[in-house]
Order: sequence, then structure tokens, then C-alpha cells
Amino acid sequence: MPQPTLRTSRLRLRPLRAADAAAIVTLAGDARVSRWLLTVPHPYPAELATSWIARTHDEWRAGTAVTWAIVEDGALVGAISLRLVARHDHAELGYWLGVPAWGRGLATEAARAVIGHAFRVLGLVRVFAQHLGGNPASGRVLVKVGMAPEGVRRRHVRKRGRYHDAHQYAVLREDWRPRAAPRPRPRR
Repeated sequence: MPQPTLRTSRLRLRPLRAADAAAIVTLAGDARVSRWLLTVPHPYPAELATSWIARTHDEWRAGTAVTWAIVEDGALVGAISLRLVARHDHAELGYWLGVPAWGRGLATEAARAVIGHAFRVLGLVRVFAQHLGGNPASGRVLVKVGMAPEGVRRRHVRKRGRYHDAHQYAVLREDWRPRAAPRPRPRR
């Protein structure tokens, strides 16, 4: 079964392609982005991006994760994924956007689409996420998509020699209410 493509008012969420590697290296490898991503180094070598893309296809076939490219106006602007925990019918949501896409509600729009897919199509009962303590913008996205804070794991993650708190959020299927997409903000 092919991986589905999801659409929102401004975005197309599609499987990653080998041709996306250069954009991923540029966008995710930006120090302002990679500092919040646990597995992305800075600088981000092209071979790591290529192997990550291949791994997303393997994970889809294995039923352990689904990862989409976030595409706006034909250009990759980020990625979003669900890491599936089948025996518990839940998944962890993860996402990143390149700096040019920040501050326009695109992460919120993509996350709403993916959470809706998780509950309506995949039949999951819970979607959870976390963000590092120094990244409150990600926490705002999680609240906007209907997740509730569940706690903080203090000094839970080590990144670039520093420990970071991990802020935990989740939403249950019965509590999730899809909201109308936010009004698009003009591009900067």
C-alpha cells in the first residue's frame, strides 16, 4: 500500500523523495533548526539526509512510522512524522520547519492534518509529542492543535553538551477537536 498524501489549504504532505535531500540539508542543517532536533547534527551531511529519507520508506513498509515532506507552493519547507507504537495504539508526533517557514502557522496546519489522519484513518487513541525547554514556539504549536501539557522531564535530553528539559504533551482521540485552519499570514 502506498503512503498517503495529505492536503491542507496551503500544504501538501507527501512521502519524502531522494530529490529532497539537498533541501533537507539546507533547511534542517541550519543551526537555528538543528539545535532543537535530537538526531540532526550541524552541519548536516548530505549522506545522512539521504539515509534518513531511505529509512522513512523502510519504516513505512514496516509499519513503525510515517513521515511526510511538508510542501508549500511546490517547495519542501519541513517534515512531519508519526512514530507508531502499534501495541498501544498511539504515536509520537515530530516535526521541523526550515527558518523561512517559521511564524506563519504552517507547523500548526501540518500537525492538525497529521493528527486527524492518526485518529480517523489509523485509528489511534493517543498522539503525544515533546519539545525541548528552550523552544517554546513548538509548545505553542502543540497547544494550538489541541494537545494538553502532561509534564516536564527535567534534564532529560543531552544535545551539544547541554542538558535540556523535555516538555511532554498529548491528546486523546475523544478529546481532539479539529479546528478550522488559521487564516494564513502574509509571507515575510
